[in-house]
Amino acid sequence: MSEAGQNEHTIIGGRYRMIPGVRLEEFDRPHVEAFGAEDLREKDRPLIALVARRGRPVRDDWLRVVRRLDQPGLLRTIEGGVIDPGDGKGRRFAVILERPLGGRVIDWLKTDGQNRDDLELSRLLLRPLIAALKALHDARMAHRAIALDNLYFADLARTRIALGDCLCGPPGEGQPIAFESVERAAALPAGRGEGGPREDFFALGALFAAALARRVPGLESAEAAADLMRRRLERGSYVALTDRARFGTDVGGLLRGLLSDNAEERWGYEEVRAWLDGRRSIGAMHSTRPQAARSFIFKGIEHTNAMSLATALAEHWREALRIVIDEKLDGWVARAIGDERRGNMITQAIAAGRVDAGPGGDATLARVLGALDPDGPLRLRHVAVMKDGLGPLIAVAFLDDDRDTRQAMAEMLMEGLPMIALSLVDPNDQTKRRLAQSEMADFMRLRGFVAEPMMGFGLERVLYDLNPTLPCLSPLVADAYPQSVADLLMALDHRARGAGRGTAPVDRHIAAFIATKLSISYAGALRGVVVGGDGEASERLAQLNLLSLAQETQPQVRVPMLARWLVQRLGPVVQSYNGKTTREWMEKELERVAPLGSLSALRAIVDNPERREADNRGMANAQALHAQLSFGIRRLNETRAARRLEAQHFGRQVAAMLGYMILLGVLAALTLGDV
Repeated sequence: MSEAGQNEHTIIGGRYRMIPGVRLEEFDRPHVEAFGAEDLREKDRPLIALVARRGRPVRDDWLRVVRRLDQPGLLRTIEGGVIDPGDGKGRRFAVILERPLGGRVIDWLKTDGQNRDDLELSRLLLRPLIAALKALHDARMAHRAIALDNLYFADLARTRIALGDCLCGPPGEGQPIAFESVERAAALPAGRGEGGPREDFFALGALFAAALARRVPGLESAEAAADLMRRRLERGSYVALTDRARFGTDVGGLLRGLLSDNAEERWGYEEVRAWLDGRRSIGAMHSTRPQAARSFIFKGIEHTNAMSLATALAEHWREALRIVIDEKLDGWVARAIGDERRGNMITQAIAAGRVDAGPGGDATLARVLGALDPDGPLRLRHVAVMKDGLGPLIAVAFLDDDRDTRQAMAEMLMEGLPMIALSLVDPNDQTKRRLAQSEMADFMRLRGFVAEPMMGFGLERVLYDLNPTLPCLSPLVADAYPQSVADLLMALDHRARGAGRGTAPVDRHIAAFIATKLSISYAGALRGVVVGGDGEASERLAQLNLLSLAQETQPQVRVPMLARWLVQRLGPVVQSYNGKTTREWMEKELERVAPLGSLSALRAIVDNPERREADNRGMANAQALHAQLSFGIRRLNETRAARRLEAQHFGRQVAAMLGYMILLGVLAALTLGDV
């Protein structure tokens, strides 16, 4: 790519340029690469460009919200958009931020910040951050990227602390496991979900505890993370995350409030602000999950709460179902936990499902775990995902070509796993009940998508429905990053330059992407568009019909190369017509119309019901005439045969008569001779 072309493809919003040759690796984060950036109008303005790595969905649907915020506790998001860094990896999402001039806070904590006392550190960290979070939450957005490696000094004097980007990856994925509420920490990183203010304030408490300890627990290894999770489940997050930290009673009360595992009791903006203003109080003492009257022993470990047991059972999936049945889990939940509704649901799940190894047994165990731990993630084999994390995790499974995870996600929806927790909401809480009913309707719709095998539906349809700004992931156009129908059509038009007749311009991703953007929510609306009769001609006509339908919503977009690509593939459709004159006319018309770039014009030529009816009628007339002529010829042949037989019979009669007359003549001559 030329320098001029590269400059053009690295400009965002017509004003800001990402500089590919200037890497700022000190600002890299998981799935994010940092580069230099410049304001084309204010050259001296310190900026940084963060480019999302390939293979991760982003939160660009929140760009407008973040761009409007001007909070000291947030690095200012100046602009965002799609660029091509010129590295051969295709177009990607990027954001332009104010450049943090004082570096990362975590580096300062290990050096100059060592001597700051707890209260001084709390004022420096918490006051700007709670104001920033409140501004986000008032806009109905959660940050979900709170981590020490995403916390910066915005100024050289290091007086202003600010959180960094929260758009360039799935929510919660970039947070350490210690910074996630215990329910979401049990999910796969990409499936932790959007969450809300309670999740952000838990992360804020974990960040403050880590700042006091100058370390983040659980980062040393996978074993350390698993051990931390076990301690959190059994002893509570507050104890597990602060057991090595030394701080005063006041700070302990703050952390107890922020790190409560009871989301209803967890501190938020008002409580933290009051604490900072000197109105000190102590968070709830009982900040752990409800404990059972007696423990449930599994793999030699005593579990005293439902989530701890559910997590352990999910980690030993193949053994878990038999244990659940043999050890009477339903009775333990009903009596030791004291929840008969959940106990009965477990009983019903076991009675109604299969209990053998395989998909049937997997579904039974998944439903049992859903009833055992309704606040935790949905679990099926190796997958654990929060209900509001389904979209990002499905996207990651497609981007990583992870077929096992995709299969598990499809089974989760088909088996109705999200419905289990929703059916257990308090029936006396009308607000929660209405919300649960709305969510149930949404999940039923997604289940219908998965159950429909027709192109335009399936798990691909769920993918684009749950990720409305995700670009089309079809291999045909993925590098172009098309996020709209217009983008998709132009990407296909560009792709057509190197496409041959053997390459189809529509696959399951393209069909599902178009169906989503056109709000086609039921299969009947696409029947006759992507489904025709059997055979090659019907398949190719269906592809033209779908793309034509898409172009009708974007009449300003002309696609002459895509039209030429389709014409090259329409041979079987043309040959499906009977009349030679009609076929010859179609071929000429397709060649004439293709350069205009109108797919509707192509469709009008080859998929005109009146023309098809006339062709069929002509064929029927020809067949009738052929039958009539055949009948006439057959009758003529039959008449000729009959006449031939009649002539032969008459000839034999004449011959016999002549022979008889000759015989009489001979006899007469002999008689006269004797006389």
